[in-house]
Amino acid sequence: MMLKSQRKCSSLYMTVFILAAAINFSATANEALKHVDHVMTHWADTPQEQGLLPVATAEAKVARTHAGLAASNLTDLGSMHLHTRHVLHALDPTQEAKGPGLGYGLIRASEGVAIHAELASDSVDASDIVRVSGIMVASVGRNTTRRAREALELSKQILSSKTPETAAPMVQNLKQLTQALFAGEDLDKDGRIVWYHHEGGLKIAIEQMEIIKKSTTQ
Repeated sequence: MMLKSQRKCSSLYMTVFILAAAINFSATANEALKHVDHVMTHWADTPQEQGLLPVATAEAKVARTHAGLAASNLTDLGSMHLHTRHVLHALDPTQEAKGPGLGYGLIRASEGVAIHAELASDSVDASDIVRVSGIMVASVGRNTTRRAREALELSKQILSSKTPETAAPMVQNLKQLTQALFAGEDLDKDGRIVWYHHEGGLKIAIEQMEIIKKSTTQ
């Protein structure tokens, strides 16, 4: 009787162990794709729970558009200030509460892109495509955050300007900087823009996430 009871206990323990292992595997099995989803499709605290990259892209478009509008008349200080405030709102709504952006902020969104792209790349179940493209997207996310912070500081300087002559060159720089949010910058002047060396812009991140998307639906 004792031997039979021990066998039953041993069998029960083994069943429990297998079930626990299965549950643990299920919880971690699609870890890479979970973070890909956060970047591309869904994140809980974004407007309409969109993915972090679409939010970053939308906020960057607002910043680029209004930087261009600010630069469209370099003799009108009021117009430059108005559109610069709209840029600031798109970059960080805690700095400028009202504006045409989503109210989330490019800086916050691009930081999230970098974090979750890196987590996807580092996941044990990441495919080769997710691993490589994730590294590239994370790099671009950090580049975008850096440019957005530079644009934020530049926007503050423009808003403190008292004359069009003082504001004008900074507004032109802001226009170029917000364009680089998408296009990136050829920092080493070798005639090409790459994802590394702090060059790549959101265009590269969008392209790489499409590559990941295609690889996961095949």
